[in-house]
Amino acid sequence: MKKLAILAISLALMVSSTYAAEGEMGCFGGISTGIKMETLTALAQTSKKKTTSKYTLPYKENIYLTGQAETVEGTVEIKPGKGVDKEKTEGTYTETYKMTAQNSDGTTKVTRNVTLEVQYKYDAALKQTTKNTTMKKWSEIITVNGKTYKLDSNLSEFSKSILEDYTPGVLYYRGDVHYNAVYTPASGGNTASNITVSVNSPIYGYEQAFAKSETQQRTITVDLGSGEGYAIEETPTFTVYRDIEYGVNEPTAISMAGNYKEVMRSEGALSYNILQGNASLYEDDYSGMIGVQSSPTIEQLSYPTGLKLTGHAAETQLKKMFSMKIFSNDAASFSPNAVVSKKDYITMLVKALQIELPEEESKNKRSSKKKNQQVNPFTDLSSSDAYYRYAVAAYNAGLVDGGAFDGNSTLTRESMYVINMRAIGLQRLGLATADAYTAFVDDNQIGNWAKSSIYAAAKLGIINSANGYVYPKKTVTYADCATFLDQLINYLRYELQKDYIDKMLL
Repeated sequence: MKKLAILAISLALMVSSTYAAEGEMGCFGGISTGIKMETLTALAQTSKKKTTSKYTLPYKENIYLTGQAETVEGTVEIKPGKGVDKEKTEGTYTETYKMTAQNSDGTTKVTRNVTLEVQYKYDAALKQTTKNTTMKKWSEIITVNGKTYKLDSNLSEFSKSILEDYTPGVLYYRGDVHYNAVYTPASGGNTASNITVSVNSPIYGYEQAFAKSETQQRTITVDLGSGEGYAIEETPTFTVYRDIEYGVNEPTAISMAGNYKEVMRSEGALSYNILQGNASLYEDDYSGMIGVQSSPTIEQLSYPTGLKLTGHAAETQLKKMFSMKIFSNDAASFSPNAVVSKKDYITMLVKALQIELPEEESKNKRSSKKKNQQVNPFTDLSSSDAYYRYAVAAYNAGLVDGGAFDGNSTLTRESMYVINMRAIGLQRLGLATADAYTAFVDDNQIGNWAKSSIYAAAKLGIINSANGYVYPKKTVTYADCATFLDQLINYLRYELQKDYIDKMLL
C-alpha cells in the first residue's frame, strides 16, 4: 500500500496549474511579483481543480509624463483567459488587465483597464506557438501633480507578438510589444496639446518547474506636442522560484533529526534611466530602481527516516532527491551506489521537471476506444510496464525518440549529459563543437555524438568534473544521479534567472 501511495503522489506531481509566465506584469512598464508557484502538496491533490480565472498581484509603475519618474503603487488584476489549446493548433482568446495605483500622497494616480485579443497558432512539428495580440478595449486615466490626462483610444495603437518554444523541461519565449498611447489633457492643464507616449520593447522569458522569469527592455519617448519631449529606458522584470533549505530540529527527543523545506519566493524589479528629462531634475533623479515583493510560501518536505546515508559523500544531494519525490525507492533496500538504468533516469527527469504524464489506459475496452489511446511509440516497451507512462511522457515532450527505448541499458555519464541538455533545450550552445576539444583532461574519451552536449553543459556550469576529468564512459549510480540532478535543478532554480534578470538590469 505504501508503494502505491508514493506512486499516486508522484503521478500527481506531473501537472503544473500555472499558465505561461508571459503577461504576468502586463505590457505597460509596471512590475508585479508574478503568480506564485504551487506547493508539491497542492500539485499532489487528486481531485479535479478549477483553473483560476483571476489573479490580483501587487504592482508598481513609473509615470514619465512630466519628464521625471513618478512612482505609483497598487495592484494589477489579471484574467488570463483560456490560453493555448494545442489540440486545436489555432484559436483566439481574450485576456484582461486592470491596474490601479497611486503615490503615497495621492497626487499621482493611474487607472487602466485593458482587454486584449490573442490569436495563436501552434506548430506541433516545431513545438512552437506564435501569438499575435491586438487591443480590443483600452481605457486609462492618469493624474500627475494635479493635472489629469485621459487616453484617446481612437488615436492610440497597440501590437504585441510572442513566440513560445516548448522544450521538454522549459518553456522559453521571446516577443516584442509596440504601442503609441495618446493622452488628452482632461483638467488642470494649461495646454490643449495631446501627449503621445511611444514604447518599443523586446520581451524575454521562461517558465519551468523550479522558476520563471520575464524581462522587458523598454525604449520610451514622450512627445509633448510642442516640439519638446523626453526619452527614457527602463527594464521591468519579475522572477518566481522555489528555494530549498535544510533545518536541523532542536529537540533531542524527536523522531526526525531534520528535514528540507521549499520556500516559494516572488519579486519584481525595475531599473530606469532618463536620457532626456525635465530640466529641473537633479543628478540622482536620472536613474534608479524600484521593487515589489510578496511574502514567501513555505512547505515542509517529507523524508523517509529509514535511509542509511550518514557519512556518504552525496548524503545531502540524496536527501534532497527523496524530499522532492524525485527518488521514490524503498528506504530499507536502497543502495546509493547501485547503477542506474536509462528507464530509471528518464523517470527521475520526468518527475523532476514535472513533465505531464499521459492518461492511464482504461480497463474498460469500450471507454478505451472512445478516448483514442495513444499508439505505443516504442518497439521494446509494453504499455503494461510500470515505466511506460514515464517513457511516453518523455517521448511526447521530445526528451526521447520513438522506436527502441532500451530502458534496461545502464546509463553512462556522457549519455546522461546528452539527455540533460535536451531536457532544458540548450543543445544549441554546443553546436559546431563536435570536432573541437573540451577543457577536460579525458576529452579524447568523449564520443563525438556527446561532445557538443558536454561542451554546452560545461559552459553553463552544470557538469561535475573530478580534477579536470569528466569520465564519460563511467556508469552512473544513484549517488551520481543525485549530484548531477542537484546541479541541474540549482541551475534551473537560481542560475538561469541571472541571464534574464541580473545581466539585463545592470
